[in-house]
Amino acid sequence: MSNQPMCYCKRCQKEVTFHFQPISHLKQFLLSIFTCGLWLPIWLSMVLSRTKICDNCNEPIWGK
Repeated sequence: MSNQPMCYCKRCQKEVTFHFQPISHLKQFLLSIFTCGLWLPIWLSMVLSRTKICDNCNEPIWGK
């Protein structure tokens, strides 16, 4: 058995491995500059609550 983290995917209806959705920090930085810093809280929330992506179906895994 592998040491990769597992999570239940409702779409696949089984325990699956997952990866986190990558964040384009350059894009987020430019959005923050163009919005005079208004985008900063959204960027911070994206970093703190990263989205898990199922390795089988490539769909987001919501919940626990």
